[in-house]
Amino acid sequence: MKNITLLLLFTITLASCQENKKKTDVTDDFEKSYKEQKDSDLLPEHTEHFDSINNLYSNYKYKVAFDAPNHWSSDSGISEHTIFRTFQADSAITFAINVIELKVSEKEKTPDVWEFYQSQKEQMDYPYKVLIPKQFNTTVKDFEASKTYIKNRKTVKRQFSYLVRELDFEYSNTSIVYQTFINNLTYTFSLDVPTMYYDENQVFYDNLIRNVSFLYGKDDVNDYLNKKDN
Repeated sequence: MKNITLLLLFTITLASCQENKKKTDVTDDFEKSYKEQKDSDLLPEHTEHFDSINNLYSNYKYKVAFDAPNHWSSDSGISEHTIFRTFQADSAITFAINVIELKVSEKEKTPDVWEFYQSQKEQMDYPYKVLIPKQFNTTVKDFEASKTYIKNRKTVKRQFSYLVRELDFEYSNTSIVYQTFINNLTYTFSLDVPTMYYDENQVFYDNLIRNVSFLYGKDDVNDYLNKKDN
């Protein structure tokens, strides 16, 4: 529980980076981001794959994949812990995957994400209810949190909207954020779409999360076989 609380604090720290540039000791409990590991040559070869024809991204270190719409653009995003981002720049639509890796002992049990959220709502919602309004000088409206599932993984879903003003444009933006814990990893899947587009094709945008897959690698197979031999 201590480490998951640190994870929560670190999530808040990441979200508030625009407000406070000072390094905090809490980062010592987290592994380097995927981008840092790549830049420092700390990763083995072939830890990710991107099929540019089908816009299909797979990350074998974090065992997650996403089948993005074929006509969208894709990159690794600008945030430190974003591993994949796909978007329509001319429509201000973005779907991103963030992964934070926690330093934990093998014996430490991963908490139930929904139960943890129920006991820590104020802290876990802080980035969305407080920091986003500060960062974008706006007000969050219609905030809802609920329990849902992604490929049988219990997940916290948050949905809200806020007003965006940019140059001569003004529009309402809908954000849908899914968060789940798997072992020592926290996965955050976030969709941002202008509300007028969301309302026109709600089924399409709601179903984008169905394109997330959690992968099994050779390490999982080897662990299973070793357990059978014992």
